[in-house]
Amino acid sequence: MFHKIYKPHPALSEFVNNIMVFRFELDRNLPRPEFSFPPLPEQCLYFYPFEAPESEYLTTNKKVKLDRSILVGPQVNRIKLKMHHSNFTVKVGFQPCGLYRLLGISMNEFPVDESLDSTYILDRGIKFINEQLAETQSPDKLKAIVETFLLKKLGHLRSRLPIDNVLPLILKDGGLINVDEIASQACVSNRQLERQFLQRVGVSPKFFIRQTRFAKAWVMKENIPNIKWTTIAHECGYFDQMHLIRDFKAFCGVSPSVIESEFNATPFLLRNQLFY
Repeated sequence: MFHKIYKPHPALSEFVNNIMVFRFELDRNLPRPEFSFPPLPEQCLYFYPFEAPESEYLTTNKKVKLDRSILVGPQVNRIKLKMHHSNFTVKVGFQPCGLYRLLGISMNEFPVDESLDSTYILDRGIKFINEQLAETQSPDKLKAIVETFLLKKLGHLRSRLPIDNVLPLILKDGGLINVDEIASQACVSNRQLERQFLQRVGVSPKFFIRQTRFAKAWVMKENIPNIKWTTIAHECGYFDQMHLIRDFKAFCGVSPSVIESEFNATPFLLRNQLFY
């Protein structure tokens, strides 16, 4: 198995948070692995150079075979991915406003919790990128192929606003900030902030803060499997463990103990570094 999260090229850092390369080969006599994913405060571009997984949207019981390259916008619920025994994934994780700045599409018009074929939304050259990725073994070269594609988009980015500088700080702080502070740092009124969030992120400021705090709790458990949920609740700024359980049920439909059981049932964990 190979799993590495890279920092992007410095020129891309204003709209790209990270680039992940993930590959594994599993015994074909075993069941195909399933991974549970929280609604992270991150919008992404995925490449599946070999074969794309199947996605299960748990709130609607809908199952979809994904396209070989997809864009994922605002997420508000947990999903499950059923991978193949031979998996190859390259992910571009955008800064909170990055996908809006790249596409110029208001994120509150983007499908929630679902994916779009990126060849129709972003660039038909995506198919060629997938072909290049499929023929490349070096992870560093894989990263370079994706970065070269994104660097060509720099001249077409939508203009940068103060809010674009503030949002990554919300992630870094794990959502431990209030709306008034964000508005002050973004140099806008609360009403203007609401409009900017809906356009650039696709959700309200309050929802984004709550989602960020919840996602940090999930990621902390993934990265430190033996940590207690009470410790996580304290570290992530929850008043008590019951408030953490409430958010798990709101975002995932299940309690933290169910998610922990899913972690234990998977062959390995996809440790996310969004907050680190």
